[in-house]
Amino acid sequence: MLYEFSRDSTNIVFESKAFADLLKHLKQKKPDFDVFVLDFPMQEAFIGLNYVIGRKPMVAMTAYNLPVEVLTLMGSPYFPSLLPYSGVGAHGGDPLTFTERLYSVCRWIGFTTYINWVYRPDVDKMIAENFPGAPPLAELEKDVAISLVNTNPALHGAMPLVPSIVEVGGMQARPPKPLPADILEWINEKAAPHGFVFMSFGTNVRAASLNKGSRDAILRAFARIKQRVLWKYEDDDILDKLPPNVRVSKWLPQNDILAHPNIRCFVSHNGGLSTQEASYHGVPILGMPFFADQLGYAKKGERIGISRTVIYRTATEEAFYEALTDVINNPKYRANMKVVQNAVRDQKETPVERAAWYVEMVARTGGAPHLRSPALRLRWYEVWMLDILAAAALAVGLALWLVRRLLGALCSSGGARRRTKAKAH
Repeated sequence: MLYEFSRDSTNIVFESKAFADLLKHLKQKKPDFDVFVLDFPMQEAFIGLNYVIGRKPMVAMTAYNLPVEVLTLMGSPYFPSLLPYSGVGAHGGDPLTFTERLYSVCRWIGFTTYINWVYRPDVDKMIAENFPGAPPLAELEKDVAISLVNTNPALHGAMPLVPSIVEVGGMQARPPKPLPADILEWINEKAAPHGFVFMSFGTNVRAASLNKGSRDAILRAFARIKQRVLWKYEDDDILDKLPPNVRVSKWLPQNDILAHPNIRCFVSHNGGLSTQEASYHGVPILGMPFFADQLGYAKKGERIGISRTVIYRTATEEAFYEALTDVINNPKYRANMKVVQNAVRDQKETPVERAAWYVEMVARTGGAPHLRSPALRLRWYEVWMLDILAAAALAVGLALWLVRRLLGALCSSGGARRRTKAKAH
């Protein structure tokens, strides 16, 4: 589970000599900082460093799309029906089915319960152990002024966000640097007159970890196409099996390769950063998602017509070949991606410039208090208006009770009069 991984990896850092040296330096030298930037969520315990340097205004930053924890942190409303909880396999802007909305609500309730009753208490313990005297996480989080999130409406849809949540998706996507000569020679139009295919699963998924059947099926499919193939592959176990049109390398400059005009298709794991770079450069995708937000990007890509998806565990040679040649030869994928590319690039400033301006603004204003959501000053049941609903229910119940008593009294009075008249006759 991601939260357990976060807890374990954080403890590894806390136990390292490098962290001990950093803590010693901060306590002895007392350097002056204007802003403290924290990767949030999953790295919450390091918020104790801000206590050590004197509780400066904080900027939360995440490489994930838009974790619900960020919405809670910034006092922004969350609707499971509009923004599906992680793992549902959809993105904001996608119309959710009844099943997806139900699944989203269930995951939200389950994970929120786990986070509040298990994960956050563990974080409080880590803070207390490693930063003596520091207040608990809930108090330290009050120093967070803004959150920079890795989203862009062109890919993630329009979402109801408070102004302290700043969308800076695609900061890593940029104009290309010159490619190494050997790569350029392999993919240019003269060497690859039919174009080339680029395959990479980013840094979190190793292509070498694919099962042998999947690897062999992919290689056989590659051997059948006219295009050349560049594949980021981390091991040497397939070098003797490579078709003449396939070249592998343990590392490749992804952003720069995606910018090359001779590229025809990007075979990807549908990771967030990879999808952003592909959309920035206008390259259609053949997706092989593995986990987490990759499933949502795959579904979104198919819905807006910029990609196809194959399931890596069960993909046969024929299924992979059919999907690959469809993305290469069907002009609709590139045309649809061009629409997304235009929307992604049509911004008044780059995401990096926007992020820099907001961080500097936090420093200038001492924490941007004017952006702070009023929801952060309310209790959770006040935010959800449960007290209003309770008062309304009480008022309705009281009114019904009074009406019932009044009707009962009237009926009793009418009955008494009828009995009196009957006796008189």
